Amino acid sequence: MKRLIIFFLIFIVLFFKTTLSFAETFYTSEDFKNIFLKEIKNKLSWVKGDLYLEKIRIEPENINILKEISYKVKFITTPKVGSNLLILEFRKGKTLKRVKIWGYVEAKVPVVVLERPVLNKAILSEEDITLELKPLSRLPQDVILNKESAIGKQVRMSLKAGTVLRYSHIQRPVIIKRNQIVYIVARGHNFIVKAKGIALQDGREGGRIKVKNLSSKKVLWGKVISSEEVEVSF
Repeated sequence: MKRLIIFFLIFIVLFFKTTLSFAETFYTSEDFKNIFLKEIKNKLSWVKGDLYLEKIRIEPENINILKEISYKVKFITTPKVGSNLLILEFRKGKTLKRVKIWGYVEAKVPVVVLERPVLNKAILSEEDITLELKPLSRLPQDVILNKESAIGKQVRMSLKAGTVLRYSHIQRPVIIKRNQIVYIVARGHNFIVKAKGIALQDGREGGRIKVKNLSSKKVLWGKVISSEEVEVSF
C-alpha cells in the first residue's frame, strides 16, 4: 500500500512537471488569448474604458507551436468593439502555421446617468446626474460621456432615474425670450456697432433667430451670443 502511494505521488509530480514544461515550450490557448487582447488594446487605444473579452474561439483548438517562433498579426476588417477575427501566422523555414482567433470584445466606459427623475424642460444640475460604467457596444451613438456636456442643459422631455443620457435628450436652454429687447451687434475689421432691437423668436446660445432693428425697422437673422446680444453679419 505504501509503495502504491509513493508511486502515485511520483506520477503526479511527473505529470505536473511535463505539463509545465509543455506550457513553457509551446503556445497555449491562454497565450493566444493574451496575444489577442494585447493586439486589440493596441488598436483600440482611443477607447476610454476597460476592454475585456466576452467570448473567444481559437482554431485549430489543438496545435503545437514552439514559443521561440515569432508571429505576424493580421486583423480581418478594422478592429472594433464587438466581433473581431485575428489571424496569427507562424513561419519557420518553409513551414507556415496559422491560428485563427475570433473574439467578442467589450468595453465598459463611464457614461452620464440620471440619479433622479427630471421633468420636461428642467435644467440639469450636478445633483441630477452621476457617472456609471456601461458596456459600450450596447450604448446609443449619441450617449453623453462627461458631466460637463450635460450640466446646465435643458431636457427635452421628462426622464426617469437611471436613464442613460443622450444628446438627443438635451438642448441648450432659452436665454433670449421672444419680444425681449436685445442689442444687435455687428463686427467689422476694427470696429463693433451696437443697436437696440427686439427678438422676434426665443433664442438659445449659439442658435440663430430673427431680430428687428428698432431704429431702421429692418428684420435680420443673427446668432445668439449672450442673454442680451445677437450678432449679425453685414
